[in-house]
Amino acid sequence: MKYILISILSFFYLNSYSQKRITLYFDVNSYELNKTEFKKFSVFMKTKDLKIQKVIGYCDLRSFDVYNDTLALKRANFVSSLIKLIDVNSNFEIEYKGQNFNQDKVSELTRKVEIYFKIEKTLPINITKDNELAEVVKKSKIGDKLVLKNLSFYDRTDILYPESYKIREELLQVLKDNPKIKIEIQGHICCTPGKDEEEIALKRCLGTIEYLVINGIDKSRLKYKSFDATQPIYPIPEKNEEQKKANRRVEILILDK
Repeated sequence: MKYILISILSFFYLNSYSQKRITLYFDVNSYELNKTEFKKFSVFMKTKDLKIQKVIGYCDLRSFDVYNDTLALKRANFVSSLIKLIDVNSNFEIEYKGQNFNQDKVSELTRKVEIYFKIEKTLPINITKDNELAEVVKKSKIGDKLVLKNLSFYDRTDILYPESYKIREELLQVLKDNPKIKIEIQGHICCTPGKDEEEIALKRCLGTIEYLVINGIDKSRLKYKSFDATQPIYPIPEKNEEQKKANRRVEILILDK
């Protein structure tokens, strides 16, 4: 329950301030992220057009000032190093405050690092009435399944082709423009019939949902289901790479409007 509350708070910060921020929390006396917070950080770093501006480390009332300042700095440096592993060209401020800040009454909420950031979109995508996806969703009925054209992945991964970013952003905008819509993300793979032992189709579902949630879509509007290779567009084995690419995809099922 503690981490559920913390995650809700962090996403509230993420979407509610002009200067955006996300907060990561630490175990007692630790400067490394636990599994839950590391996953949250990993999801956050997948945000498109992300620009980190500042990282600030904090510590609760653990010991004397030098110890608290050192632990706060270690937390800030640890998170900063993770950011630079993903984006080697990133340039941002690093600060630490030890215990010298307005401490929360809940000690778990004071063992933290705050990441301040902004979204720098070079080519914003505007959904208009002429947009195909927006029109299809508008005309769809509950129970309709939609194939997202050109939303496909590299083989055996949950990584999108660069040309697929646009359709994923369009899906995000459609959900923002239609707040009553609820969908199920359905994942598929190519090439190998039967059970998906590596759970690639599932990872494609989860990666898509993570992208939508980190960019402001309420998780309660999203469900997911993996179909492995049981529902290919083209029969397996496929005849060429184009057919394989079409089969490794996600689709959406309209659950509510």
